[in-house]
Amino acid sequence: MLSAPTHAQINVPQAGTTAGGTVAVPTVMPRAVTVEQALKAPKDMEAVIEGHIVNRIKHEHYTSQDPSGTIEIELDDKYLPKGQQITPETLVRITGEVDTHRMKPNDIDVKRIDIVK
Repeated sequence: MLSAPTHAQINVPQAGTTAGGTVAVPTVMPRAVTVEQALKAPKDMEAVIEGHIVNRIKHEHYTSQDPSGTIEIELDDKYLPKGQQITPETLVRITGEVDTHRMKPNDIDVKRIDIVK
């Protein structure tokens, strides 16, 4: 759990446990898609994920999940909503870019995160 009072707190379990969410991977305008589709998206494509952060992998690296699968997100503390706590039950909208890798699945470099009410 992050403890800086001016930032949101992410209170999720470590990797190896479970939770839920939805992903959007746009070409020109954001559009809702699944995590499964985001995992197949090309490098640098804008992504808007609406779902849940289910666990922390390591500092600034988390897992987001929806019914189609899970995807790693890289979330810099500066993008956290100030003064709000995020748990595995919190629905969030994550905006960022898809990063591709040779030896591991795609992930998303987060540029903005909002709590969906």
